[in-house]
Amino acid sequence: MKSAVCTVILAASYSLRAENPVSCQSGLDQFQSGNYAAAQKILSECVESQRGNATHALHLALTYRALKNYDSGLVRTKAAIERFPQDVDLLYLAAWLHYRRNETKDSMLLLSKAYRLAPDDWRLHQLFALNYIAFDMLDTAKLSLLRAIALNPKNAELYYQLGRLYYTLNLFQDSIDAMNSALAITPDYPEVYDSLGLTYEALRDDERTVENYAKAIELDKKRGIQDEWPLINYGKFLMEKSPGESLRYLRQALQFNPTSPKANYQMGRALRALRRDTEAEGFFEKAIQFDPSFSSAYYQLAMLVRDRGDYGRFTTLIAQFRASMEKGKKTSTP
Repeated sequence: MKSAVCTVILAASYSLRAENPVSCQSGLDQFQSGNYAAAQKILSECVESQRGNATHALHLALTYRALKNYDSGLVRTKAAIERFPQDVDLLYLAAWLHYRRNETKDSMLLLSKAYRLAPDDWRLHQLFALNYIAFDMLDTAKLSLLRAIALNPKNAELYYQLGRLYYTLNLFQDSIDAMNSALAITPDYPEVYDSLGLTYEALRDDERTVENYAKAIELDKKRGIQDEWPLINYGKFLMEKSPGESLRYLRQALQFNPTSPKANYQMGRALRALRRDTEAEGFFEKAIQFDPSFSSAYYQLAMLVRDRGDYGRFTTLIAQFRASMEKGKKTSTP
């Protein structure tokens, strides 16, 4: 849930900011304007020359999140580390890029080195937490996030991530409390409202579920943010009550991200609920195409072809479903 980058990073969140050189400040200005490519160029030069500070490195990391050019970023950052091997900002940036490439062990090695140099850097504790979540070490992740919040209590994203973690742990009231803390800092935070929608849905509070999903979608539309997740989640919520109405939101999600495995999968489910099986089959196939490990998509497609009597393909798909489930168990083990 990853799109409204500008809205969650506030100047007040960074106690580490120093007086900015002009060129570094222009990088921050470009970032706030949404010109991520220009910001990345300026901030890269700023951080690699050691003229910048923690704020510049953090925003540089977020440009990579927006542009998703992690590979080139890592090559460039590693070259800078060869020149400045003890630079915490560069170590943090490389660790962050490894994390985004799902290379969590490499990320942790670099984080550990940075931590020895700067144990009270909140960014490191946040990234430790994200890696621990990838390793399914959720209690340890919670401790790291709480430490990051203690070091930087005015950062809304930290409370948002803590709320997401509590949701995963089925601690729904704790999740709501953390999300409300995020909103106290950043009132118009779309991802928070989307997550509150998920939480209230789990609590079977339909009125608040609808209210929060609608708020997330409204804020994204107001700011021109094309985030498919609130639309996917709201479409999924509507499916049991009105699969026809859910199509409206799932279609828009696919307009924003046609290669989203989740959006294609939920569209397939909605169409199947409407007995439009031929169309549904195509969307399940796309979900598998874009995520070959998507076990639920294999299962749904297997049930669909079984119902029409294609037992040969059913057998193949069930085998693929079981293989993807087994692979998922292995990859989730630290």
